[in-house]
Amino acid sequence: MSQYIDQADVIVIGGGVIGASVAYHLTKSGISDVLVLERNELASGASARSAGCFTHSRSDVSTIRMINRTREAIAELEEILGEPFGFRQHGSVRAVFSEPRLQEMVAMEAVMQRAGLGVREIDIHEASELVPWLKLDNAVRTIFVPEDGYADGALLATSYLRAARLSGARVRRGVNVTGLIAEDGQIVGVETEEGPIQSRWVVSAPGVWGISVAGSINFGFPGAPTRSHYWITKPDGTGRPGQPNVQLPDVRAYFRSEVGGLLVGLQEPQSRTYDPLQLEEDMGHMNLFDDAYDLDLLVEQASALEPIIPDVVKWGFAHHIAGLSMYTPDGKFVVGRPDGTSGLIVAGGCCGSGLAASGGFGQVVADMISGRSPSIDTSLYDPNRFGKVEPASQEFRDRCAAARSSKSRGNLNLPSSLVAAQ
Repeated sequence: MSQYIDQADVIVIGGGVIGASVAYHLTKSGISDVLVLERNELASGASARSAGCFTHSRSDVSTIRMINRTREAIAELEEILGEPFGFRQHGSVRAVFSEPRLQEMVAMEAVMQRAGLGVREIDIHEASELVPWLKLDNAVRTIFVPEDGYADGALLATSYLRAARLSGARVRRGVNVTGLIAEDGQIVGVETEEGPIQSRWVVSAPGVWGISVAGSINFGFPGAPTRSHYWITKPDGTGRPGQPNVQLPDVRAYFRSEVGGLLVGLQEPQSRTYDPLQLEEDMGHMNLFDDAYDLDLLVEQASALEPIIPDVVKWGFAHHIAGLSMYTPDGKFVVGRPDGTSGLIVAGGCCGSGLAASGGFGQVVADMISGRSPSIDTSLYDPNRFGKVEPASQEFRDRCAAARSSKSRGNLNLPSSLVAAQ
């Protein structure tokens, strides 16, 4: 015991929104001897760069329940901390313009209805009242999802941790975890630059750096660091208070209000991945931009949007923000025990939805460690479902990039209805 510099019942690697949620849900379950280790500042990676959208249009009930758990947790945090959190549940308008997209959306609606959501079809007049700058005359179907909204990723992460600390959890910043300590398949702690720390359980949730942590015990985490980015317009009144989010999967675009303007997500046709073993230690130090390419992409996609948003050519774009998310080949999360190990749970592969699903991640990890029956079916998220993988290989990264690029399954070739409208 003397060789260890510290010990805890559960070590959580990563102080982002998923690791923070795990700490909160563990303490909520009665496990208070929790130690969160963060190499940099809390919530300084993908959590701080998240677009913050809560989007329930999903193809499976489990993911919807993961997101619902986050909304429940936000209400709990507001009560515990005695202050409003600022989750803006204004709903979302989702419109499709092509037959393949129509079939996809109708299937998603059935899933959302099974999960108890209040999704409903709306006509173009109601859509125009909700979002005046949208022109949906050629949409084949438009729906409204009242449970959707958006939140601040860094604020949610720190709120989880504040609540966890009130129940006894500890948080140590500036501690770099360099690997896991295994004894005959049992994970008994972590190695850090300061020395080893002992634990009964380790939860690895450091985002894109989770690949290198898992690699220390020769487990290939099935994900790839993949760029996500968005633009923010100048404050021009388009993002009026109470306005719903907007999702236009045919042209791979989404929007939400931001400081009087709009946050505009434009998904690139070929997502960029990065070698997980060559990442810098701080996402803030990474150069994730290609100015010429990104500007060309903005111009091209804005042109594609003009039939739906006539005023898009008038918008002034003030900020461009990028971060890395972990994408898996099937676009599903990763949470569970790697084969051949005990005492270890990996939680990640957020596929761009880590903030929205963070409550679900925390809940299912707490269920696993507490030995309770799972409150959410996580069979879809089995970390072993792809077999043995080589996360750093270009072939595997390309599979993950394809999952990111097909997230909205669109391309810049407009449906014929929109081409006719130009």
